Amino acid sequence: MPSSKMSADEMCLLSATEQKMLLASRRISALELLDLQLNRVKRLNPSCNAVVTLDEEAARRQARIADEKLARGEAMAPLHGLPMTIKDSFAVAGMAATCGLEELRGYRPNEDAVAVAKIRAAGAVIFGKTNLPAGAADHQSCNTLFGLTRNPWDGERTVGGSSGGSAAALAAGLTTLELGSDIGGSIRVPAHFCGVYGHKPSYGLVSTEGHIPPPPGHIAPAELGVAGPLARSAFDLEMLFDVVLGMSDLDAAGAEVWLPAARHDDLRSFRVAIWNDGQAYPLDDGYAAAIDGLADDLTRLGVAVNRTARPPIDPAASHDVYLQTLFGIIGAGLPPPAREELLAAGDAAESGSYPRRVADAVRQSLPQHFAAAEQRHQIYRAWRRFFADYDVLLCPVTPTVAFPHDIERLDLAAQFTRRLLVNGGTIPYMDNLAWPGLVTVANLPATAIPTGRRVGRVPAGVQVVGPYLGERTTLRFAQLAEQALGGFARPPGI
Repeated sequence: MPSSKMSADEMCLLSATEQKMLLASRRISALELLDLQLNRVKRLNPSCNAVVTLDEEAARRQARIADEKLARGEAMAPLHGLPMTIKDSFAVAGMAATCGLEELRGYRPNEDAVAVAKIRAAGAVIFGKTNLPAGAADHQSCNTLFGLTRNPWDGERTVGGSSGGSAAALAAGLTTLELGSDIGGSIRVPAHFCGVYGHKPSYGLVSTEGHIPPPPGHIAPAELGVAGPLARSAFDLEMLFDVVLGMSDLDAAGAEVWLPAARHDDLRSFRVAIWNDGQAYPLDDGYAAAIDGLADDLTRLGVAVNRTARPPIDPAASHDVYLQTLFGIIGAGLPPPAREELLAAGDAAESGSYPRRVADAVRQSLPQHFAAAEQRHQIYRAWRRFFADYDVLLCPVTPTVAFPHDIERLDLAAQFTRRLLVNGGTIPYMDNLAWPGLVTVANLPATAIPTGRRVGRVPAGVQVVGPYLGERTTLRFAQLAEQALGGFARPPGI
């Protein structure tokens, strides 16, 4: 058990599981832990700008209630007294919910998003909100309301997005747990870039009601989009996932979520496939070497690793249908001026280019939408056959590790002109969607974990992909790998 005599900084960098042990043993109170966390935010947040909103008064009320319940001998709730932040795309009663958008600067919801309400009911002390790109639509976390979030490992590099503030806050020890969302890698990319853990659930397991986008007041869930946990430990991921699992009370009436148990409880029993080459999607050699190093570690531990197995899908066709579905969703929710800007860029571009593909997706017909839905179900079936022979697939999260900031323009169309450096050359910025989309298009779960290696000054992660509803399997693999190989590493200087 961690000691209560450790420094404030050490206390703030413990896992949620370890902090909960201290709370349960009365070695620290929820109010004391909150104050340690708030002091650290005030001291270190200016250097990374991850936490953009605080509600100290409400948080202290929550912490006092947690302490009073424990003093009365009440059983500890799953997140009892743990201080945490929430991505600023979720409604949290009493705090602004802007999603980084100027038009929502003054929006203060009266009630929590469904997943946030579950977190609050589980005893967590919610004290702030974390930064993200405007509209949750970039792999950099910068907006005109709150500015740029910097990577705790290297301030000149991105934290990822859209849950970038979430991952940066965890890496810097500014929060204990985080709730993020993911439709284009928005949990997995920041976890990879910042050296923490994140879990993208199977589609439909966690309510996104109260999330922006869509605009406030809309309740229909978007295809592909999910909400899920980020943390400094895979064990913490499952703790928070179990709290948010399930839909709203209305949607859950008469239904119960049941998930299969983990396929194995011993690391050496897992059948692991690794997809780690740049033939289908771009991949930088330095990042690939980090994943190869993790594969070597697993092999030395006696894990059966197959580096050539691939799901029976066409990667290019999979990416096409993902882009069509993703930008059909995004385009439907855009304000008319932004929509027209994307369409104009596409009309002026070459066939097959990203601007043209995005424009085609935005203006697709209903028959085209249904044809894409059929393709997605065919892809899903192909993955199911693959996971009859393998338990998990390890693959890159993006083509590279965290890249330098490129924020000269922040509009959505700017992503058509940005470039990423890969193996001495450049690739389109939007190629960053390929590896995450491989998983998202099939509604699969993926747990992002550190490889234990850096490329230059920044960490390298990998996504552990499993079969649909296979959360327990990917999370258990992540936990066993963490135990065997080590987990979160503190950024230098933090």
